[in-house]
Amino acid sequence: MWDVTDDDVKYYATLGQVKKPNMDYYKAMLPLLLDKVNEDYKTCFTSDNMPPNVKLFLAKAIPFFSGANGLKSRRMGSVSYSFDFNEMPVAITDLLSRYRKARFHVFRPYG
Repeated sequence: MWDVTDDDVKYYATLGQVKKPNMDYYKAMLPLLLDKVNEDYKTCFTSDNMPPNVKLFLAKAIPFFSGANGLKSRRMGSVSYSFDFNEMPVAITDLLSRYRKARFHVFRPYG
């Protein structure tokens, strides 16, 4: 498993344009998101051989899941926040589109 250092956190926070990152949150989420990418896209990326697109995905996905992004609605009267984490924005998920494996389906003619 990836042992995330303080320099790694600063690097990904800079890529994601986060000024004051929560170090513990980044250290917990970076390995989890990398494992998710490897599982979903059937890749074997490690912290040493990550392509730039995957690094950008990690940098943008962490603020999304931290609640900084994804705010759906807000009230000021009794202070109510609502977040929508059902689907990540296309701008973030498109960074991984080149790693999606092609699927082949059997053609069945009608008749």
